[in-house]
Amino acid sequence: MTDARRVFVILDPTTMNQPSLVLGETMAEDFVASGATNVCLHLYACIAEDAVRRPPHVDEETARAEELSRIKNWVERLAERGRSMGLEVVTEVEIQPNWREAISAAVQRHPCVVAIKNMTEQSRLTRWVRETSDWRLLRDTGCPLLLVKSYARRHIKRVLVAIKHRTDSDIYEAANERLLKAGRGWAESVGAELHVLTAYQGEDYPDRQKLADRCDLPRNRVHAAAGAPDAVIASVAQELHADLLIIARVGKPGSTAKVGRTAEKVIDNLYCNILVLPMTTD
Repeated sequence: MTDARRVFVILDPTTMNQPSLVLGETMAEDFVASGATNVCLHLYACIAEDAVRRPPHVDEETARAEELSRIKNWVERLAERGRSMGLEVVTEVEIQPNWREAISAAVQRHPCVVAIKNMTEQSRLTRWVRETSDWRLLRDTGCPLLLVKSYARRHIKRVLVAIKHRTDSDIYEAANERLLKAGRGWAESVGAELHVLTAYQGEDYPDRQKLADRCDLPRNRVHAAAGAPDAVIASVAQELHADLLIIARVGKPGSTAKVGRTAEKVIDNLYCNILVLPMTTD
């Protein structure tokens, strides 16, 4: 966790349902309750330029200004609850031709402990043929990204960290260390119970006691199961009723490749919120 706890909430101006805001408020409140200072809730909304409503006999510039004012007023109303909780809340609204690019740019220019976004489940075909905003953020931003499911529980009571059993390169070993550190940090910050999971193949069974010692956890909070990582993660997350899953996304800087085989399969198939930590190779 960083000292500057900016919780960057990406709002969806096309709906009244804002699970990212609900979880962002709760997370910021939990940070404050844990004794953190400099906690800031940043509410961001971007409107696509071609979605600006233009009534008859209204010129383009006026229509744009009116739409911007309307969305700003809406975001300010959403900010009222956080402010009433004693949180520092800042707001930001944009109209941009490419809203996906604009969201990524906004996250990159505001250093934050986490960016939070509502997640709409997509089919594999949709993910394959069209770049979604979720995929774009995962690929382009260097901060942790929390994808929020609308039906997930408000408070995070149980955190599950998925690490790699056999690391064949330094980047995966570093990813494991970062995942464990992040898991401890999030669990402590929001008062949650931490669990760690690893998947293995065949007879390559991990030593659970060594794993527990490494994670500084009791044995009943470390889990190992045979099978494909995505299937194991989904099964254990459901069994534990995890509220937050933490996984890593390993990729090369500037890569336009997919998010990652395991992450790609896990993200749309789990009921819980998913925190993705970016890891880049040299």
